[in-house]
Amino acid sequence: MSPLSSPRRIALVSAFPPGTQTLNEYGLHLAKAFAARPDVAEVVIIADRLPTPLPELDLGPKLRVRRVWDFNSPLAGARIVAALRRERVDGAVFNLQMASFGNSEVPAALGLLAPLAARLAGIPSGVIAHNLISGVDLEQTQLKGQVLRQKLVRLGGAVITRALLAANYLTVTLESYRADLKARYPGAPVILVPHGTFDTECRALVPSHLRPNRIVTMGKFGTYKRLETLIAAVRHLRDQPGFADLELVIGGTDHPNTPGYLASVAERCAGEAGLHFHGYVAEDDIPTFFAEARASVFDYSTTTGSSGVLHQTACYGAVPVFPRIGDFVDVCRDEGIDGATYAPGDVLGMADAIASVLADPGCADRLAEANRAAALGMPISAVAEVHMTLLAQRPKSRPLPAPVSAKAAA
Repeated sequence: MSPLSSPRRIALVSAFPPGTQTLNEYGLHLAKAFAARPDVAEVVIIADRLPTPLPELDLGPKLRVRRVWDFNSPLAGARIVAALRRERVDGAVFNLQMASFGNSEVPAALGLLAPLAARLAGIPSGVIAHNLISGVDLEQTQLKGQVLRQKLVRLGGAVITRALLAANYLTVTLESYRADLKARYPGAPVILVPHGTFDTECRALVPSHLRPNRIVTMGKFGTYKRLETLIAAVRHLRDQPGFADLELVIGGTDHPNTPGYLASVAERCAGEAGLHFHGYVAEDDIPTFFAEARASVFDYSTTTGSSGVLHQTACYGAVPVFPRIGDFVDVCRDEGIDGATYAPGDVLGMADAIASVLADPGCADRLAEANRAAALGMPISAVAEVHMTLLAQRPKSRPLPAPVSAKAAA
């Protein structure tokens, strides 16, 4: 049990189902993990408003959802802090990535000031930072070629990072993020807490040779997560002996910055055998989505944090196929998840990586079992335990951390 002396009421600020914004499923599982604890009396989820009304999930007596903020609203942060003050919670955990509050720079930045504002309002506040601007290759995003805008985003990102560090504490999911922040801001309260695994049910994995000859991909597509290389690789494989019946199932939606991307890809591929557009994958459908596939492929040009989809892939025994870049490499090193790799943008390299998984079921099964064991090493309940302990410490107010020079950081 946490050091808290009696059950407490805590808030979780997060995108939340049935909404579909990024990190909504992580928010759901973390909220459930908090509610399962005997030292928690109630979890108040301060969530995003839905574009169209939908029934709320049946979450049980200890979980209550308050939808108070809108994506891309410059008032999101102010509304969050006002809701926290009205609720008089004993602490708040912010489940965030850099675009949690908007795909435009101003509302995104203003929303990310909420943890600092909450702490200044007397509410112990912690941040889960799933990514950092400093860890993203902006040239591989929708800002490609926009040098001035990239500089502005970097400058704004540095300011926002300092503000996030001025919450009572900040956790990151990758050791590379922790090391970078510690170098830039010595003494800053940065703690490494891995992503965590949602599904810890002891289930037998379906052997690879008993699964359909199917690969899957899932995400919000159109920026650095795309489909062109993957579709070309599948076409190449289907022309090879033994892969004529290969299926590709695409699960997910457009990235907010690229509306219409999936529809345009589907139109170009209309009638193509073996290619299926699943659409948004609901929480209840995720186990089947991955468990009925032999491989889960990531067609990324850059990364923006520890991938939730990678952890889901590991849980359900689909072998990951991913580019040798950034955070994928870090997760493999830090958490022991492994798979087949390729150079980003390399159609034939991706095709070879997929083929290596499909052609050797025994190796695929060994990878799947090892990945699941690695993923189970940090269940989401352990993540909740860390945050309850950190909230209980209630660090005193302190000034914004001052960055060191690049020379000193080196």
